[in-house]
Formats: sequence, C-alpha cells, structure tokens
Amino acid sequence: AAMGSGSLSLYDEIYVEQCKLIKKLAAESPCVIVGRCADYILQDRNDCLRVFIHADMQKRAERIVKVYGETDESPEKRLADKDKRRKAYYRFYTDMEWGRSQHYHLCLDSGELGLNKCADVIASVFK
Repeated sequence: AAMGSGSLSLYDEIYVEQCKLIKKLAAESPCVIVGRCADYILQDRNDCLRVFIHADMQKRAERIVKVYGETDESPEKRLADKDKRRKAYYRFYTDMEWGRSQHYHLCLDSGELGLNKCADVIASVFK
C-alpha cells in the first residue's frame, strides 16, 4: 500500500509536517532551529532571529574530519555533496537561493570567529 494521500510525495508530506512542527515549536517557547528552511517557514514572525553560519572550505573540511572522522571520500567532496543537497532542498521548498545574506539578520564566519564566539554573538543579540 502506498503511503500518504497520493497527491503529495512522501518528501512533500514530510516537509508539510516539518513546517507544522517548526511553527508549533516557535509559538510555544524560545527555541533554536537549525536548517530545515526554518528561516523561510518563520519569515512572517517578527520575534525570530535568522542566522547563517558559514566558513571557508578548508576550515569546514578540517572540522568534519575532527568531528566525524575520515572516510574513503575526501572531506571536500563530502561537503560539496551536502551543500548541493542543501541548495536543492532550499530552492525546491522556498524558491530562493540558500545562503544569501539577504535572508538573514546575521551572517557569521565560524571559521574566523570560532563556534563559541558565534554563539556569544548570537546570545548577545538577546541581552
């Protein structure tokens, strides 16, 4: 038996449910939502801080090897593949380009600032 209502793909149904959950979480209490087009889904709320954290490829590659270890595939290839999927997902569901600074209140370079400093900057906005 096929899953779902038939009019939406399974991925679309997951996205719809994800939207409901993100909106519910944001309405109920302060929270942090990473990815999942949350910037787009919550764009009409004026109580959300939209942040994009980036770093150059070398620093990202060093971090994923440190955090997730080595694989047969180079870290740069792993990141390029993941970024390609993120861009396609974001474009498909938002019709916008992933990572454009215009979509965010803050864009921070974690490669230069470090993750802790990025967290400090974000937290300082709420103080």
